[in-house]
Amino acid sequence: MKFILNTHSQETIYNQLVEHIIEAIHTKQLQVGEKLLSVNKASKTYGISRDSIITTYKILQKKGIIVSIPGKGFFVNRCRTMDSCRVFILFDAMNQYKETLYRSLVDNLGEGYELDIAFHYYNPRLFDTMVTNAKGKYNHYVLMPHFDCDVSATLDKIPASSLLLLDAYPDGYSRNCAAVYQNFISDSYEGLKSIVDKLRKYEALHIIYNDKFQYMPSSFFAGAYRFSGEFRVPVFVEPNFDTEQIQKGHCYLAVSERDLAAIIKSIYAKSLKIREEIGIMSLDDTPLKEVLVGGITTLSTDFEEMGRLAASLIRDKKTVRIANKWRLMDRGSL
Repeated sequence: MKFILNTHSQETIYNQLVEHIIEAIHTKQLQVGEKLLSVNKASKTYGISRDSIITTYKILQKKGIIVSIPGKGFFVNRCRTMDSCRVFILFDAMNQYKETLYRSLVDNLGEGYELDIAFHYYNPRLFDTMVTNAKGKYNHYVLMPHFDCDVSATLDKIPASSLLLLDAYPDGYSRNCAAVYQNFISDSYEGLKSIVDKLRKYEALHIIYNDKFQYMPSSFFAGAYRFSGEFRVPVFVEPNFDTEQIQKGHCYLAVSERDLAAIIKSIYAKSLKIREEIGIMSLDDTPLKEVLVGGITTLSTDFEEMGRLAASLIRDKKTVRIANKWRLMDRGSL
């Protein structure tokens, strides 16, 4: 088992070796019951201090990954992490369409997988803490990096072969890891382009979202602005928009269901007729939007397909990137 120390990493030497040994066990380079190198031999072989080797073995013992047999040495243990494939899932938040994604992932993985799910709520510090705490305890890490800031240092804590980025892929991130993501700039452009004739009957399209509670990638807005420039349809991004100010003759795209509900309330309060006098759309399709006010037109990725693709990459241990499909559901609200 070769070990190459990364002298440029912010990780300690013993943490690097811990991750390396765990990865070797997961990939069957080390078998259950196999004896590890003695402290002295490991120190000489890897070119690191005895103290680092001792600390490494203590951490692995505490995790139950290896056991010490007096007079014989250290051995790979048959433990929970080896008996089943453990998957750590870190979503941004839970909502109806993320539930669809999660259920699809669970159903398509099938038996033999233990899944733990957590949420970072768009907080990069919480994201880093959760990833750090989970490191070394799972076979696979399914992370949803929806942030405006750079979180590559956090992502780098997980071996690339165990990492799967879901729903978003940070610009410029170059590690060879698996991903199923939305291409927001092209998806928003193509989605709006497909209904350009309907949008042209309105004075403007307003994209409504709450930037305090709802993350929206800037690439989505870039695609919308590109559409606006090419087809001369005015597009306005309206963070924290007062939905009581909606106007007749305009179209409103609600990012969250909370904003969608507020827009519909204002439409009713002003006695406006949907499609005839005002248009409404929403991101991310849900069963509720199929029936709400006769059906809401949505721009959405296929979350069920995203879960299926993610499960296949985990099962097949592939490190490829897949742009998930988007679809427009035109239900007559424009």
